[in-house]
Amino acid sequence: MEPIIYADHAATTPLSPLAWQAMQPWLRDRFANPAALYRSGQEARRAVEQARRQVAGCLGCAPHQIFFTSGGSEGNTWAVYSGAARPGPGSREVVTTAIEHHSVSGACAALGVPVRTLPVDHAGRVDPAALDEALARRPRLVSLQYANNEVGTIQDLPALAARCAAQGVPLHVDAVQAAGQIELPLDNIALLTAAAHKFGGPQGIGFLYARQPGQLRPLLGGGNQQGGLRPGTEPVALIVGLAAALQDACEHRAQNAAAKRALAADFCRTLRQGWPAARFHSTADGLPGLVSVGLPDQDSQNMTYRLDLAGVCVSPGAACDNTGRTHPSHVLLALGGQAAEDALCTLRFSFGAANAPGDGAEAARRLLNLLHTD
Repeated sequence: MEPIIYADHAATTPLSPLAWQAMQPWLRDRFANPAALYRSGQEARRAVEQARRQVAGCLGCAPHQIFFTSGGSEGNTWAVYSGAARPGPGSREVVTTAIEHHSVSGACAALGVPVRTLPVDHAGRVDPAALDEALARRPRLVSLQYANNEVGTIQDLPALAARCAAQGVPLHVDAVQAAGQIELPLDNIALLTAAAHKFGGPQGIGFLYARQPGQLRPLLGGGNQQGGLRPGTEPVALIVGLAAALQDACEHRAQNAAAKRALAADFCRTLRQGWPAARFHSTADGLPGLVSVGLPDQDSQNMTYRLDLAGVCVSPGAACDNTGRTHPSHVLLALGGQAAEDALCTLRFSFGAANAPGDGAEAARRLLNLLHTD
């Protein structure tokens, strides 16, 4: 059997060696509750606070502005919940886009708040004029992805954040796909969410940055952890692993980005040469290593299974529910044009720092073998 090529880093990443090394002592021998008063408990407390300082150092903010969560979905929900509850004049709207993660739209639906959905262009970029129009209504919150998880589009965050700040409207940034891969500018950003498993950390842990923590509203009750804003016993091993992984990713960001871009370029070049009908929905200036490709007349779900048998792990551009039914990607539909036409025949390849240099071209060759055997 051929070696497995893992090309689904946008879904989750392998645990980095540094994160695993940092976590090990806290998984077995140093297991005390960080709220305990005895020495081992206070040792755990110090580890949590040191990790908080590490994360803050990577972002360039104060430690008290960092809150640990269970991941991106909780962080997004918490941010929307807090932002939507903000008092003040203007509309009760939350402004977002048509390509956001479902945790944002789901939080808005659960709260019953009115939502204004901004259009995006064919590459997934927010229309600044549409944002200005929405801001004129003085919404409670604007919630935007920094980098899209399906097609890799990176928004012009500094420009969009400045527009929000000029109107006094807080901006929440979903940086789950961006953290550890590209720099996270915090200017004019009220809230920012991230998840460790997207940058080499463990699953089940993330963080929320809050410029003004006093404006957060807790989602949960029952404890005084993290200033009473996020109750629940802190998972020391996961928190320590998150901090180690983020620091590692940030220190090697440029090197990793270059390697991932080379893998993606090799993949695209090889696939174009062997299958000219392929249609690429990601852009060269998007997230490093992420390629969204439409294969007309192919079924993305079926091709995902076939690639798995060929030793390549990828994601389809369409989501499947637990009944096995396939739904078109809301992101591709929002992009319109060829992307919308390819909503059921698109695959996402996302390469990472752990891939071998030849994995991009080899993944394309294995895909071509399947395409040519149809």
